[in-house]
Amino acid sequence: MCYYINTFTDWGCGYRQGTGRHRAECNRATCRLSGRHRVDDHDCQLECTELQMEDQHIIMETRRERCGECQETGREAHPQPVTNGANGHTVYRHLTY
Repeated sequence: MCYYINTFTDWGCGYRQGTGRHRAECNRATCRLSGRHRVDDHDCQLECTELQMEDQHIIMETRRERCGECQETGREAHPQPVTNGANGHTVYRHLTY
């Protein structure tokens, strides 16, 4: 079960900026999506799976200052602040050390 990790920076104005998309491999020989999927002769339909897990959304950095766009326009808050998990929206997790 492979998945993608989407990374973000949260700005002081409320803007959440996407900073990257990274593939996380399960490395299972029985996963057709994995780079380690079996290449030998086998019954792939019977033995293997192809389950893409839900993308994970990680806030890697939190900045106090406003984003570049808000600084340029003189806005204090970004027009559409992001909510976390409300009304079926994407759930974002903060990277913790």
